[in-house]
Amino acid sequence: MILKHKNYQNNRLYEKTLPEGMLNGQGIAPLNRYRYGLFSFSWCGCEIIATYNLLKMYGKPQKLCDIGKEIYPYGHLLCGFFGTNVYTLKHYFKVHNIPVKTVYKKSAFLHLAATSRYGVVSFWTGRVMASSIHTVAYRVEEDGTVSVFNRYNNRNFAYRFNSMHEAFGAYAFIVANIL
Repeated sequence: MILKHKNYQNNRLYEKTLPEGMLNGQGIAPLNRYRYGLFSFSWCGCEIIATYNLLKMYGKPQKLCDIGKEIYPYGHLLCGFFGTNVYTLKHYFKVHNIPVKTVYKKSAFLHLAATSRYGVVSFWTGRVMASSIHTVAYRVEEDGTVSVFNRYNNRNFAYRFNSMHEAFGAYAFIVANIL
């Protein structure tokens, strides 16, 4: 657990440099300076960033460094080489009394997401088991469009889609936590 504390001390240094709104672009400063396990957030921080964004949208913001420190002991996969076990986010939300509905099938996600306001979604970026996993937070806007935060590593803005299907339909779904 020495690594957890060392990373926490490092990450606290950058907390005041975060933008006011949602976080995007884990490969861009200041997010790429954050550490998780043996790696920077650029490599493995998407689950932590998605959790941060969801909490902020829900009105229960937490410090990014605190989220990473709390999730790391039970969530990291090989000291962050494979990021965070996406199934452990449900535990974090439960501990913090965030009433997410966790779904494991894409059809259930697309159905429930149509009436949700916010959520966190994990998916394969390419072929299942032959590509990386990415986790993002989304918000359904008043006009029905979907804003997706931290969609790409090197983009510091949210992406807007006309529907959940447009935003996530092409990807191999893993799990979602929906509010």
